[in-house]
Amino acid sequence: MPDEIFDAHAHLGPSDAMGPIAAARRQEPLSTFTALTVEELFAWYRRVYRGKTVTGLIAFGFPLREVRYDLANEYVASLARRDPRVRGFLLANPRNTSASITEYFAHKKRGARFSGVKPYYDLLGKDIPRSVYHTQMSEFVPDDLLEFMDSERLVLMLHTSSIGMGDPECQKFIRSALARFPRVKIVLAHMGRYLLKEQYFAFFDSGLLDHPNLFLEISSASQPEVYKKTLTRRDLWQRLLFGSDLPFGLITGEEYWSKETGPIFITREKYSWTDEKIYERFRARRRRVTYNTYHTLHALKVAVDALACGDAAKRQLKEDIFLNNARARLFAGAAG
Repeated sequence: MPDEIFDAHAHLGPSDAMGPIAAARRQEPLSTFTALTVEELFAWYRRVYRGKTVTGLIAFGFPLREVRYDLANEYVASLARRDPRVRGFLLANPRNTSASITEYFAHKKRGARFSGVKPYYDLLGKDIPRSVYHTQMSEFVPDDLLEFMDSERLVLMLHTSSIGMGDPECQKFIRSALARFPRVKIVLAHMGRYLLKEQYFAFFDSGLLDHPNLFLEISSASQPEVYKKTLTRRDLWQRLLFGSDLPFGLITGEEYWSKETGPIFITREKYSWTDEKIYERFRARRRRVTYNTYHTLHALKVAVDALACGDAAKRQLKEDIFLNNARARLFAGAAG
């Protein structure tokens, strides 16, 4: 990693911005963390990315259905007002876009201009385990939100629904959004999400990545083959963004999928959502896991090391992924 980095994916919020979390909700990894202050975030940066300086970050609240939008967005807005390193993204209410727009302009009037918007499937409050697989993106990213974002030139930080960008419906949604809202840049969190690398390859071959307003953020994507495929296109070297997904990047585990288990985490530590049978089944493997963000970085490193180019080109690539693409390219011509 370069000495200076820009984190394109961090969750921040005070504890009072989150309502009570029911026991059943604690069974989902999404509810592992519910609060993190900026002081705690930078303490983790110093510990996890030792010797590196975080010179910028994209911050947004914890997008759980129990969130208090006003307090979550106020916390991020207050940071953006006083700290030039922080690019604040508005947590959007999928059930009341007008309220989110009103909130945005109220903060703008007070000197905090959000640079983007973070919608999320869980904010719909569907009472279904793993509701992401039972949700369409149009449900939590409605047209009126995109119209507003287009008028303000805001960046969309998008956690896709269903199985991710390998789903033709997700591809259809993104293709339409890029065509109809040309001033909205879209960051696909977690490389667009996938359960199997073949799903990412289907997205890669769809032609969507030809659009210059589509960026890929790397957190939670820990398969080297995904990065090897991506790096075959030199134009994408300038649209890859480092993201930590802290505090979720601190989960000591890596993603795993099989027909038997479905989508799971194999973790070193036990969490409220740990399945005891799976925990014991992967006893040997879980001893080898560490912070999820490290697995992501290792996968990227494997892909970069395998490139058939000189050291200078590789250094520039890393400078771009970890700093320049977010700081200079994602926000070129955008709000804030």
